[in-house]
Formats: sequence, structure tokens, C-alpha cells
Amino acid sequence: MMIPCSEKCVYEEDGLCALKSVTPPSNTPTKDCPYFTKKEKKDDS
Repeated sequence: MMIPCSEKCVYEEDGLCALKSVTPPSNTPTKDCPYFTKKEKKDDS
């Protein structure tokens, strides 16, 4: 199932939600996504 994703989330890939299975809701849900997990910036140093 293709779910559009406009959030900066770890599961977002090319504008779609790539979450493969149902997991417990995150601690930082958004209005439209109970599984939202903020994407951390990679430190290339």
C-alpha cells in the first residue's frame, strides 16, 4: 500500500511512507501519522 508522506520522517522515501509493518505508535506522532519518527541529520565529520 502506498501512503503519501510529506513529513521529514525516518520512514519517508521519495514522498512515500516506507514503513513495512505496523509498529507501536511513536512518542512523537503528528496529526496525520501516529508512527512519525523525526529524521536525524547525519554528521559527516
